[in-house]
Amino acid sequence: MNLKVLVLISLLITNIFGTNFKASQLTKKDIKTLKMIKKQGQRYGLSYSLMAIAIKESSIGRYLINVDSKDYGLYQANIKTVINRHNAKNTSWNRNRYATKLITDFKFATKNAIAELRYWKKVHNNDWKKVWGSYNGGWKYNSKQARKYSREIATIIRKLKKVNV
Repeated sequence: MNLKVLVLISLLITNIFGTNFKASQLTKKDIKTLKMIKKQGQRYGLSYSLMAIAIKESSIGRYLINVDSKDYGLYQANIKTVINRHNAKNTSWNRNRYATKLITDFKFATKNAIAELRYWKKVHNNDWKKVWGSYNGGWKYNSKQARKYSREIATIIRKLKKVNV
């Protein structure tokens, strides 16, 4: 990785997170993770959406647990949604089991994020504003919060494409 690309990615991330993220904290691991996400999403045309969601939701894996919203992992998947997707019973054991997998298993977390995006893509007939809004707000994709989230994801994607991660 050359220094120019590292600096551009650092600037990108700094712009995205503002005061919450310091460019000096961007590691080779962060860049490697973004590239892994990109590779996993290519088959479905979801690379940039997945990378942007990972940046927005968990700061590329820095914050993997949100106990208030019960969202876990790189993409902050909602535990109830994941349990339903896997046709599992909503028990304390299963919530802990799936939350742990979302936190520790990159491929599992990514497959769940892909499934979620593909679901909303189908529901919204490829309308990305609604897809990203639903990723955040479910059926409330037109709420103020979900629309703001969708705009933020679009902005992150534009910046990612400029630095060509």
